[in-house]
Amino acid sequence: MNTHTRFTNTNFTNLDELLDQKLIDLAANAVDVTKSGPPGNPVIEPGTQSAPSSISDNGQSGQDLPFLNLDPYNLDGKDNLPEGDLIEGSQGMIGSAVDISGGAGEQQVNFTLDMEGYTFRSDAGRLDIMALTEERTTEIKTMMFNGQEVPAEYQSGLAYGFEGSFYDNQFRELYVVVNAEAATTIQTEVYDENGNPVLKSFGHEQMLEVEGHAFDYGIKEFFMGFEFMVELEKIGENHYQMTVSVMFEGEIVDLNGNAREFLFEDMSVFNFSSLDEVSFDQLPQGFYDEIARFAANMGEAWDAFGSVNEQIEAILLKLREDGHYQGWDDADQGLNDPFDFDLPNMDPFA
Repeated sequence: MNTHTRFTNTNFTNLDELLDQKLIDLAANAVDVTKSGPPGNPVIEPGTQSAPSSISDNGQSGQDLPFLNLDPYNLDGKDNLPEGDLIEGSQGMIGSAVDISGGAGEQQVNFTLDMEGYTFRSDAGRLDIMALTEERTTEIKTMMFNGQEVPAEYQSGLAYGFEGSFYDNQFRELYVVVNAEAATTIQTEVYDENGNPVLKSFGHEQMLEVEGHAFDYGIKEFFMGFEFMVELEKIGENHYQMTVSVMFEGEIVDLNGNAREFLFEDMSVFNFSSLDEVSFDQLPQGFYDEIARFAANMGEAWDAFGSVNEQIEAILLKLREDGHYQGWDDADQGLNDPFDFDLPNMDPFA
């Protein structure tokens, strides 16, 4: 059995703001509309003459969100990262620590990394790092089964924070604050007669918030938020229910105070009669389209996002090479997932 129910699907633009802005543009007899601006123009749609299209041949947006693959242990797509020099400022510091704890029915291995007051120079430009942080968490909870202590729950999490400014080779500044998180939880309630765990629930979530300003690109302030959640739960014999929810929102305010808003929300429910049937396809096309619309309206500032993302990835890889993750490696990179449930890849950008 495999049924599917969709609840909401919202995608809107503020038409009053667009009309007001159109009148302003006509009054000003605006000319010289380029890819990057001026941001006060009406919302640019991907694929139009004024905006680069990020829709691939199969319909899905080819525009991934930045800052979701900063993990230096995940090398996918990192073959051509920028090479550069990491320069310590007068107040520069780098520190990392591992915390291992345990008690009755619980074990934890966590890791933190902090960097402040550094500059990374590469061919792409200069990244001034006010703060860069990473937090890794792993936890196993246990229960008693037939007189033995067995795993009952596994949790893992990875979070990044960044604040700083990027200057490209034209000396244009992008000031950005980033918070990105991902977490997974697996729970079992019982073991079968063969001693194998039975999945009670599985949860995976991702969150991204990006805000800042880009005055040199004509943008007074911007905000972008992304939330994605998958919850799989055993609700009866031979009955698993999976809820998938996603949200993307954004706002761009130009130097004249004109604002454009972006929003997509969706929640879907799927039912399966066994774990073998569980599958995850791409999210609704409107989600990828809304990201593409936001990217097109950010113009060349969106390209600067990509530069910041690549430079942070390069910095974290360099920190790993320089031994700042040695404590995490010595701790076997945290607690491994003790379960072996064959679940599909839940990455919405895979």
